[in-house]
Amino acid sequence: VDLGVPIPPAEEGLDRSPLEGDGMLDGNECADGQIVLEDGQRGTETNEATGINDSGDGDGDGVGWPLDDSLPTENGASDEGPAPAEGDGLRPMRELPATGDFQSPGGPETQRSWEFVVQGQHDSEQQDFAPKIVSCYPDDAVQRALKRGVTCVCSRGRRLDRSVPNQDDFVAARHTLVHGGHIALYGVFDGHGPAGHHCAAFARGAIPESLFGQRTLLLKPEDTLREAFRQTQASLLRQDFDTEHSGTTAALALVLNLPAAQSDEASGQGEAWLFVAHVGDSRAILASHRGGDASAFTVTALTKDHRPDDADEAERVRQHGGEIRKLRENSGAARVFAKGQDRPALALTRTLGASAAMECGVTAEPDVSAYRLRAGVDVLLVLGTDGLFEFCSNTHAAGQILKEGVTESALSSLCRASRRQWAQSSYNETVDDITAIAAALPPDGGSSDN
Repeated sequence: VDLGVPIPPAEEGLDRSPLEGDGMLDGNECADGQIVLEDGQRGTETNEATGINDSGDGDGDGVGWPLDDSLPTENGASDEGPAPAEGDGLRPMRELPATGDFQSPGGPETQRSWEFVVQGQHDSEQQDFAPKIVSCYPDDAVQRALKRGVTCVCSRGRRLDRSVPNQDDFVAARHTLVHGGHIALYGVFDGHGPAGHHCAAFARGAIPESLFGQRTLLLKPEDTLREAFRQTQASLLRQDFDTEHSGTTAALALVLNLPAAQSDEASGQGEAWLFVAHVGDSRAILASHRGGDASAFTVTALTKDHRPDDADEAERVRQHGGEIRKLRENSGAARVFAKGQDRPALALTRTLGASAAMECGVTAEPDVSAYRLRAGVDVLLVLGTDGLFEFCSNTHAAGQILKEGVTESALSSLCRASRRQWAQSSYNETVDDITAIAAALPPDGGSSDN
């Protein structure tokens, strides 16, 4: 990311002219069915918006990620950090002090450029529905995030084996650019397998570190995201904890709120771009106002679930030597198997880690897409693991937050409702871990630093 050089003009970087249909929903997409909520709000759920490709060249300076000392290291060791202060468990997340948790390779100037970094930490708390401990930079990062319209929830589910920790993780961060605007990164991770929590924690730290360490982030964000996933997968498979049968989903949303180019300074109109990369069945969705009516909105699925029941994913797995079939005859869940074998029986077609499944078509290659955000139209970004979305539709999730506002209480209420659905639908009342991030999008398309 270029912190000291003005944003390049169109021919050197991102295409600054809006493309027909970019980020827009056409008439056919909007005809998928209108949903009327209890409060009269109308929501429509659609498929992905049209993507924009970045063909720019050039590079800039890496931002530098505030490194988290509690991440699993190359030899698999980890530091759980200090215990939470008394009473912190009443919050959606229990905060750890920032002192000593982060280092910034860019020095004090780079540290001051980070408005907030909030991320999960390994948690030995085994109580059902316990909120995850979080690490904050600076100490008031949660409050800073709320002032920017960003809130997060991450809580343990309920399992028969009480020794299994919360295997979800997340990160939410915002960095100010020298010449105005900002970069925001939001990510959710859902670990699976015996060391799934370690895999999720590793990805939560490694992907941002790779992403913000690359010099191409501002001009080639899509390529940079792919490279960050590639580097993370390579590093993850070198860890001492299990990565053969354990892994993690990852859904990341990168918002580039860019100041006006020199040629556009008179108008004062900047721009905002959204880049999404994901593997697995964690989701990102975008809520947009519809037709000038503040009570009407559309919801765009920015990701698709990488599961064996997706026809395209199933065909790709078969072409790479895998088989798709049910785990048991009376089980409706399709799994990925090696041809003629009963392993690895993975419920995902893309994931980080899970090296044993790579020989039968499972991949860590993310789907990456890009959207030019429309000022005052695209208003809300929501990311969540399947703990949230398994029993909560995209439209309901966005509608409730739009109705109640981007607050801790609104997001927690949404997650509690999903938790109840899990318990009611499970024969043994087990509940998955649940993680969600809600972020209000810049109302001005990047013309200011709001």
